Amino acid sequence: METIKNIHTRRSIRNYSDQPVSKEELQEILEAGTWAPSGVNLQPWYFVALHSPEERAKMEEIMVRVSDRLEPSLKARFATAPSVVDETVTFVRSLGGAPVYILAFQLKPDYENAADMVNLSIGAALENILLSANDKGLGTCWLTAPVETQVGDELRDLFAPGKGSLVALVTLGYPEKEGKAPKRKDGRFVII
Repeated sequence: METIKNIHTRRSIRNYSDQPVSKEELQEILEAGTWAPSGVNLQPWYFVALHSPEERAKMEEIMVRVSDRLEPSLKARFATAPSVVDETVTFVRSLGGAPVYILAFQLKPDYENAADMVNLSIGAALENILLSANDKGLGTCWLTAPVETQVGDELRDLFAPGKGSLVALVTLGYPEKEGKAPKRKDGRFVII
């Protein structure tokens, strides 16, 4: 797929079909993540892909708490749009029925370099994962809800002991339906 088309067609998917993702596809997608640029070539990412039903069930138990903790802030932010709150809480609780969850951690528990640089590098790797998945006809959704609701350490201890902080969670699978692109906001860049 042409790069610009891939960027323009990638969507955040919140409902997935029950079609499985092969380990070969998953490996290629994770490998694409590792080819991202990183500050001073730290390559500070560590990905854990929850592929088995047993491991996903552990994550789903935690996401029930995450959705409960997240709901009050969503109600405040979307006071005039209760359907957005309901849809978001439902997605966070169920992770859309995705067959794979990818957890992105910092590789080490501490870095001498600024945390912002480390997390920006991991963000670049996550974007590679999202675009690689889209190129294969798979959907994704990038979530920070586990970080925002302070369950990152619990997830690290469960799935990546000895690694650093949780940065994000990505759901991955075949979309149940095509995602819609939100309107792009104006005034987000200038050429001088």
